[in-house]
Amino acid sequence: MQENYSEYKVPSFAKIDTYNFATSSKEDLSVFEELNAIAQEIEECRLRNCSN
Repeated sequence: MQENYSEYKVPSFAKIDTYNFATSSKEDLSVFEELNAIAQEIEECRLRNCSN
């Protein structure tokens, strides 16, 4: 039997998960800060390369 393509099925990766960072340790928070700094550097490089 053919699948009904008129119904839109939300993929599982579209679910929004929430995280409680308030219970994170100081070490965890320092990792998140480092990852944010790396992400900002990548974004700045991307914007510089896209504007040329």
